[in-house]
Amino acid sequence: MAKKGFKLIDAEMHVMEPVDLWRRYIDPEFKTRAPRRLDERRWDIRTLVEGEVMVAMPGGDWPALTDAEEKALAERYAEEIARNFDPQSQVRAMDKEGLDLAILFPTAAMYVTAFTKMDPRFAAAACRAYNDWLYDYIQAADPKRMFGAAAISAHDIESAVVETRRNVTHLGMKAVFLRPNIYNERPWHNAYYDTLWATCQELNVPVGFHETTGSRMKASGTDRFKSMGIAHIATHSMEQMLACLDVIMGGVMEKFPRLRFAFLEGQCGWLPFWLDRMDEHYEWREPYGEMTHLSMPPSEYFRRQGFCAVECDEEFVAHVVAAVGDNNLVTTTDYPHGDSKYPKAWTVSLRCR
Repeated sequence: MAKKGFKLIDAEMHVMEPVDLWRRYIDPEFKTRAPRRLDERRWDIRTLVEGEVMVAMPGGDWPALTDAEEKALAERYAEEIARNFDPQSQVRAMDKEGLDLAILFPTAAMYVTAFTKMDPRFAAAACRAYNDWLYDYIQAADPKRMFGAAAISAHDIESAVVETRRNVTHLGMKAVFLRPNIYNERPWHNAYYDTLWATCQELNVPVGFHETTGSRMKASGTDRFKSMGIAHIATHSMEQMLACLDVIMGGVMEKFPRLRFAFLEGQCGWLPFWLDRMDEHYEWREPYGEMTHLSMPPSEYFRRQGFCAVECDEEFVAHVVAAVGDNNLVTTTDYPHGDSKYPKAWTVSLRCR
């Protein structure tokens, strides 16, 4: 289904989970605590997790969704809402955008691990339930065109390793999804995560970092702004920048040279500046004896192992390509979220190139 001569792969298409997903799929032990996507509005992605309404700023007096925003999104996705975002609606969305292949990421499930110090067994169970549902969803849609990114809980690394292996070897998932935020005060270069990184490298499965606004984790900008819209400017890009800094300068890419990382839905315009700043500080290695755990400039690690998602209307992408090249960029429609340009995301994207 080439478009203007291009085969189109969406590296970060989203699903909209049914409101009863966790009630149907979660382990019986946790059924009374099952997460739930709310459906009190025509367009509602708020998600209830452990008594907290996510996709809303804690302590803020700003609504998670304005009336005008709800009206606009309900109209844009009217057909999909009418079908309750069923498997065939995903196929139809891919057809409308002219997509050949897509990697599916969650919406509500991005929040089921989004607490600091949450019950690790519950978080793992919530991820397992989502992954089982996603497998069934893909089988009912088109498993030759769409593939899953498994949700993994970083609250307990042993169960994360088990779930990663199960998803890749038994469910055919092609990536794992993690939030870029720091879990339980442990940065991603902490040795605690080494077994997870080693497993992903062994299985040749990439790690996709994806931020959300309105969680209960520490996130850039949320300490300053209680408006979802304003905080969103900071959280998505800045948390990706920090995760990128973490796995490069912290030595994860040095230690696991075949492990790939993708930084998703944070735009890519920051990439040249951020890599250049890392390289500039790497120059301190010789005179000051710092960063001796790295064997090459940070930008080289990114070129070897990193990928960054380009938003469909990102006008600075030409400058990024000029500075970094295009081998490390992936594309996305961000369907079916509010900032997607669906059903004309790819038309907009090709016009910006």
